[in-house]
Amino acid sequence: MKRNRKISWVLAATFLVYGVLLMNACTKIPQEGSIAPDISYKNRKQYAISGLEQNIGDFQVSTSTLPLNFEILDIQETNGKNISALKENVPVIRYKEPLVGNETPAELLLKTDTVMTPALSINQHTGKVEILEGNKIPAGEYHFNVKVSNQSGSKVLKDAIVIEFKEYEVKSWASGMLKQPEIERVGDSPNQIRFVGHLNGVALGGDQIDFTKNRASGFKGTFVNDASDGEIWSVKFPVKESDTFCTWKMVSSSGGANTISYEAYNFNFVIGLPGSYVIRLYK
Repeated sequence: MKRNRKISWVLAATFLVYGVLLMNACTKIPQEGSIAPDISYKNRKQYAISGLEQNIGDFQVSTSTLPLNFEILDIQETNGKNISALKENVPVIRYKEPLVGNETPAELLLKTDTVMTPALSINQHTGKVEILEGNKIPAGEYHFNVKVSNQSGSKVLKDAIVIEFKEYEVKSWASGMLKQPEIERVGDSPNQIRFVGHLNGVALGGDQIDFTKNRASGFKGTFVNDASDGEIWSVKFPVKESDTFCTWKMVSSSGGANTISYEAYNFNFVIGLPGSYVIRLYK
């Protein structure tokens, strides 16, 4: 009998400890109407090109009760740069009537409105940072403090997302080039790009390289001039991702005669902010 009592006591104690542990474990599970402790952006560090339209940031809600609401509380740039460009309004065309596809320019004008909208905002339902085309956000690293709320309350995420803006970027280049093309901003105006082709370490004049309209499939430029220091194009900014071909004029000598041939290589680039740029290509 004593032995049976001892076993019963041990079993009761075991179940009691198990019950306590189970209760403690349960308290760690967010309750209905709560904000989960592990909410965050999937990738905290993100990249953007100034001047371009982009939607950035996939938010992980975890076990939070939906819907969530998002609000930017504060923005700071790593080096203390002015952030006013993020809040500036840019014109956005909105369609107030459906399009049928054969509208005249006058009819399109009647069906649209131009509204002024902040260059950067956060989607209050998804948490995505929405950046409009035509923004003038300078290069820099911007840190965002974001407030997340639902029916149970709110939580502030410090440095919830960090976005590094670049004014331009070379996306890719052909293996036949000697090295990666280089982009340099040389002025605020005029809105143009001067392409300089280097051959064996020597910069060529504009008449020794060629960018034709049918090859300039991305940057939508207008040819201006073959200058002594490169080929000049007038460009409408921003330059969206554009697979562009440059053709080098190759002159070789053999037996006292010159032979001319052409070699073309493509590269892919983006430029966001209006201004004057030089793009150097190496062969």
